[in-house]
Amino acid sequence: MMSIQILLGIEDRDLAASLTGQFRELPDIKVVAVETSSNHVAGTVATLPQLDVVLVHQALGPLPALDLIRELVVRRPQLAVILIADEATAETLSAAMAAGARGVISNEPTLSELQNRVQQASEWSRTMRRHFTSVEAPGHPGRLARLVTLCGAKGGVGTTTLAIHLAIAASSAGRTVCLVDMDLQNGDIPGYLDVQHRHSIADLAAAAGDLDGAVVAEALFVHPSGPHLLLAPGQGEDAEEVSARAVRQILTVVRSRYDVVIVDGGTHIADANAMAVELADEAVIVTTPDVPALRSARRLARMFARLAIRREEDVSVLLTRQDRRNEIQPDLARKMVGSPLRGVTVPAVFRALEEAANTGSPGAVKNADFRKAVGRAAADLGLLGAAPEQETVPPSRRKQGDAGAVAVEFAGILPLIVLVFLLVWQVVLIGLTSTYSSHAANEAARAVAVLGYDKGNTEQARANREEVRRRAVERVKGDWKDREHLTINVVDGYAVVTIDTPILIPGLRSSWGIETRTKIVDEGEG
Repeated sequence: MMSIQILLGIEDRDLAASLTGQFRELPDIKVVAVETSSNHVAGTVATLPQLDVVLVHQALGPLPALDLIRELVVRRPQLAVILIADEATAETLSAAMAAGARGVISNEPTLSELQNRVQQASEWSRTMRRHFTSVEAPGHPGRLARLVTLCGAKGGVGTTTLAIHLAIAASSAGRTVCLVDMDLQNGDIPGYLDVQHRHSIADLAAAAGDLDGAVVAEALFVHPSGPHLLLAPGQGEDAEEVSARAVRQILTVVRSRYDVVIVDGGTHIADANAMAVELADEAVIVTTPDVPALRSARRLARMFARLAIRREEDVSVLLTRQDRRNEIQPDLARKMVGSPLRGVTVPAVFRALEEAANTGSPGAVKNADFRKAVGRAAADLGLLGAAPEQETVPPSRRKQGDAGAVAVEFAGILPLIVLVFLLVWQVVLIGLTSTYSSHAANEAARAVAVLGYDKGNTEQARANREEVRRRAVERVKGDWKDREHLTINVVDGYAVVTIDTPILIPGLRSSWGIETRTKIVDEGEG
């Protein structure tokens, strides 16, 4: 029998050590991790698909234990969660069961009580997991939308513009998209999209205890470009009505209705938009490649870590207004921010965006570089959905396939590479042959002027011709010297030297001659 895998979420180290020691005495039960904060519990659960039971202590924070249980149950309906309570009263049991827990145990359970509770929960979990595995389509293990939260390192870096165009790109790819404006005091998505709507996220926060699909639909605005909009309050002071707990409930309901949820988190972090960062599948800090913005991005990522909202390595940074002429390029920006830098950037095309911002019409952006960059960013963030073959092929097989594709592509272009090399080398040979021919003709002309060049068969004439040739070929290097490839003649007062050029390209003749003529000046002239 496979051992039962459990995770403990306990902030009290003494209690964690005590329970861990008890579990060591129980056969077939393995504690795979102990986490001391709610966001770390949620992150670890996401990485352990075979986890059977999670035990959450009542005092775990910063998210209340019952809210964490609700979140875990929504994300993993087949996962059994048990609440560890200071006092296992009827009220505590009722509240835990309402949140989705499978049971409650006290801080000091007996060994048999601990074993029975965990075994019962694990049997339920494994039964549910088999059920979900049999009924869910391959490659679609989750039911929640992909949530991406964008936060600006500072004002003016393009967070809202990027969020809007990412939402449009995902919608154009056939995904159902909800764009949420969580810049609660200064949200300006309506201005960028030229919309007026009387409902906002504040209305949903007021009814957070009774949220359902109909209530959420009433608060949304459907934009003609595709995305559905959940807007910030029209009055900044209404932001105080939107609590972190309400945001969690709102986003949970919204994620159950869409494929993609994009949150514009603004630049000022409060409890509400911090919750959107904590819940996100991808938390991205948007910044420009300048020192003040990059320093702000670093401070923001570190603040997330200090407040236990999100670990610094789990926050990525995306550069906007990137240009090759910028003093700070991506490699330097990566060193300055500390957090992972995304592999895509958005180019600096303010003029291309100006008309769209002024008219509230994103479709007015015609710049091809910007549109391509947004498409690449959407794909990099997982907003466009995985291609079918990517969903079904294991990563190891996918890497092998990629390597094979590269090998095939290289084999296809190898003949072209060889041909280009031959062409370059052929040009070099022609240049060398021409140079040698010129030098040899000049030397032959000087030798003929001194010795003469009688074409007769006398011994002196033959000796003069050989001396002329000897002097000429001294100016030639390599295999061009032999009589088969280098010929010398005197025609109408000119020394004529012809040297054959080797031909490397297949299909052409084996050689052709390069001829150079130099006038013979008699020694008596001048």
